Amino acid sequence: MPRSPFRTRRPRTLTAVAAATLATALAVLSAPTAALAWGPGTEPAQPYAQPSMPTVPKRGCQSTVANPAAPTGATPAVQVIYAWHDGVGNNYEANVEYIAKVVDRIDWALDESTNYDQHYNFSCRTGYDTSTYAGYARSLVVPEKIDAGANPNTPASTVRSDLISAGYQDSNRIYLVFTDFASNSDAYQCPSGGNSSGVHCSAVTESWTTGVAGHELLHVLGAGHAWMAETGASYVPDIMYGWWDNWNTDPGFRSYYDPSELSASFYIDPSPSTAKVNVANHPMLTAPVCCDVGANNDLLTAEQRTVEAATPGSSTSTFTTSGGWHQVTPACGISTNSCTYFDGRRSVQLNTYTGPSNTSSISLTNRATVTAGRTYKLFTRLRSGTAVNTQLQLAWYNSGGTLLSTSTGATDTLASNWLEYRTTATAPANAASVRITVNVPPQSTTGNQAINLDSLQLNDCTANTGGTCRYDT
Repeated sequence: MPRSPFRTRRPRTLTAVAAATLATALAVLSAPTAALAWGPGTEPAQPYAQPSMPTVPKRGCQSTVANPAAPTGATPAVQVIYAWHDGVGNNYEANVEYIAKVVDRIDWALDESTNYDQHYNFSCRTGYDTSTYAGYARSLVVPEKIDAGANPNTPASTVRSDLISAGYQDSNRIYLVFTDFASNSDAYQCPSGGNSSGVHCSAVTESWTTGVAGHELLHVLGAGHAWMAETGASYVPDIMYGWWDNWNTDPGFRSYYDPSELSASFYIDPSPSTAKVNVANHPMLTAPVCCDVGANNDLLTAEQRTVEAATPGSSTSTFTTSGGWHQVTPACGISTNSCTYFDGRRSVQLNTYTGPSNTSSISLTNRATVTAGRTYKLFTRLRSGTAVNTQLQLAWYNSGGTLLSTSTGATDTLASNWLEYRTTATAPANAASVRITVNVPPQSTTGNQAINLDSLQLNDCTANTGGTCRYDT
């Protein structure tokens, strides 16, 4: 049986900006269609603006078949469908090129999210000259009538049932459906943790935008809603939650997607769920290849970010402590879970005695490789049950392991809830590696303190598109 669908509702309003963009960029939307309460919407623009509609890169076809409802060949691929019914009419010719551009944007957004080259596989049909955009769009996007569709609203479940009856349930396909009528946007994940395809493996959307359509398609591939903290609170700067502003995929490489480390997988829902996935392994995607230029270039491993491999209460060689001692935060509630974590199931706890003459620190044991002159940004989530002052530090070393200098961020007073702290610095001349440290300087009060550390990330800002660092939370 398929998992229950994730559901995303979007306002069914065509904005003036979207209508103008559509008319001027592609001139494919007829006036009657433009007045309807679905279709194009405002495109997300974080962490930076997407290409304009005419210039967004064309993805192209990775599988070409004579009959999209009965494809042949072994290449797993996404089939794009334009769905219509008699209550609104068939506006395929007016909308097909716009929908194809949205699909191109979805692929661009995935590839641009990281400094890894990775793309969707798309299925096209024969009989069109794909060297022209008009032919490519009509080959990529297949029109299908929803016989059971009716106004004022046709549920996505009805759309899905109609398409299954028409044969769209192949084991080598996932279906991305754009409805030209009022419906809800939702997605059914495939069985086996999302890494398969076939019946029920489909995303249906009435909102023709990169944010919503890309969000629903990633659900089908196995991604959950991006979340953070023990309460499962939302993580907004991510297409899997903040799709209205953000097109980027898992900017922290800690929730559901990491093309740099295919052996890693991540808990996609808060405790007590044990579902894990790394969408980058999905057969509908090409194998990720390093390195191109994208929005995010993180230099840490999954274990350094989320401390998933070590047992709660144990020590871990991933970290080194001075002036105190550390452990993986002890378990509570569910025996395999740390008592306090930001995301995943683990955090690290630094135990220290503070006072006017005492200092302590916790560092990543291994140093990340850096390039002199490049700008780097360190992120981490910290919390403490008492008001403890901390500083983030980047210590720069040359190729021989000699300390060159240390860049120290602002002094921050921790709170009892998880907050993200960050500091930015430029690697000095001759720098070859950097050591990441959370420093506890002398405090005005004394006592035993416990500081929880999680969700580390080291971003190579210079390597990112436009020199932009990861979008802050």
